[in-house]
Amino acid sequence: MEQGSKMIRPIQKLFTYLFLGLGTLVYIYPLFWLIVNSLKKTPEIFERPWELPLHWLWGNYINAWITGGTGRYFYNSVLVTTVTLLLVLLIGSMASFAIIKLKWKASKGTLVYFLIGLMVPLQATLIPLVIFFSKLNLMNSQIGLILIYVAFALPTSVLVLSGFMSSIPKEIMEAAIIDGCTVYGVYWRVLMPLLIPALMTVGIINFAGIWNELLVVLTFINDANKMTLPIGLLSFQGQYATDFAPMFAAIVMTTLPSILVISIFNKRIISGITAGSLKG
Repeated sequence: MEQGSKMIRPIQKLFTYLFLGLGTLVYIYPLFWLIVNSLKKTPEIFERPWELPLHWLWGNYINAWITGGTGRYFYNSVLVTTVTLLLVLLIGSMASFAIIKLKWKASKGTLVYFLIGLMVPLQATLIPLVIFFSKLNLMNSQIGLILIYVAFALPTSVLVLSGFMSSIPKEIMEAAIIDGCTVYGVYWRVLMPLLIPALMTVGIINFAGIWNELLVVLTFINDANKMTLPIGLLSFQGQYATDFAPMFAAIVMTTLPSILVISIFNKRIISGITAGSLKG
């Protein structure tokens, strides 16, 4: 019986490794194919789509960055994403602190108010927002984009941060208050360091969504100087409809930041989620 199980285990490992290897190949190969074809001439992409380039044309990236305007779109995406994440993390953590750790009558109702936002689809709000933003002169404005992204990122952020906040023992707050800490001091000096895993989880999840977002930018931004990368790629395609090589290079530059951030911080995402769920 033991000999049989010893023979089965290597076979199970072999199938496990084959399955994982095949899954890895499925996910990685499209990116590899995109990078390889971004270094070819456009005719070569159609003539030899599955082969390595005859000549590695790194100039496609320079062409996409300067001529195609990818540099400007990249800057706009970094600006909008960074400001949005800072606001979401600050407002989300403060709201969670007030809801979970402070005693006041409307705390539960406030949490419910944030969670209702999870049930509101973005598409259903576009027309009212267009009318409202037109009156406020926020159409074609990056400030308008940031306000929308913050509003739709807060429900999920408050949900995650509240779960993690509730896992922090109240004795820590009580000890800090006995030592003379104010409410603001407890939030900033005591709870914020403990919230770092959850903040990183919330930040990374929102980063991926905001960086790749297309619908809101397509609706609210018409000025090419204020476009972010996803909508910038659409206009890039119009300018270079017959020249796919620089367009592929622009897509690579758009895709790599999300892949790098998630690859580097994936353990933080998992540890942040599991920490909140286990302690809660």
